[in-house]
Amino acid sequence: MASFTFVPCQGSYVSEWYPLQNFSSSPALFVSRYQQKGDIYRSLLQFDLSSIDSNCTIEKAELILSMYRNEVETGVMELGVHRILNKWTENTSNWNNQPPFRTIQDAALLVYPHTQLGIHTIDISDLVREWHKGSIPNNGLFLMGEEESNGLLAFRSCNYLFSSDWPKLAVKFIEGVLDREDTQSINIPCWPQVPIVESSPVALGPRKIVTFMIHNLSQSDQVKVRIQLSYDKDPDSVFFDSGSWHRLEPQGYPGEAIALSTTEAAEYARVLCWGAGGEELLIYPRSK
Repeated sequence: MASFTFVPCQGSYVSEWYPLQNFSSSPALFVSRYQQKGDIYRSLLQFDLSSIDSNCTIEKAELILSMYRNEVETGVMELGVHRILNKWTENTSNWNNQPPFRTIQDAALLVYPHTQLGIHTIDISDLVREWHKGSIPNNGLFLMGEEESNGLLAFRSCNYLFSSDWPKLAVKFIEGVLDREDTQSINIPCWPQVPIVESSPVALGPRKIVTFMIHNLSQSDQVKVRIQLSYDKDPDSVFFDSGSWHRLEPQGYPGEAIALSTTEAAEYARVLCWGAGGEELLIYPRSK
């Protein structure tokens, strides 16, 4: 798995109190309402992801922010991450010309009065995947907080002296397109049936590898699993064992889950599951 850490290609904030002023040179990014009605702040960020090849799969993407001011007094405030819908320019952005944004937030960070200052992360993997696939345009992010009551938050911008506190986007990805097959729930039959059951076959085709992530949801310590390969997906076809049996511990114990991957060439792969009867497993197939 590879990873890139991006700094913003654009960043600024807008202030309702100063509706025509541009703050792109500020060392800070402000969010939420400060002192009174009409005193709202929002921050904008954009990251250039073009260096990630299109033939890659985004595994995780986290927005990293360094908070140095927290004026939330009571309760909890959601720092919402909203996708920006139109293009914008940091050097000309202000409150009056701020771009439109999706009102439903894509992710959020919960901030309490006791939330410590320093580095905080927000998982925005789903949004970054859509950007990377090109299904939605990457116009950046709006950071928005509580706008009906006071509770200002402040974060470092890329104009701050120390780059370790700059906003960042940490992206982990794998080379190649990862296909996510449907999650399968497996129930091992009870007596008088034989307590062996197989998962649905996954087509390998030209792919080189399929991985089955298998989770034992039962309290049984009698669960074993192994990979099988075949030239046909018909359950009545011959399936050939690949590798040895692997035992799964009961739920709650180390070793309750395992990942098994194919190494041989074949048309289809599946998992053969054995137990005492009555156990439930979840199988997450992934192929590339």
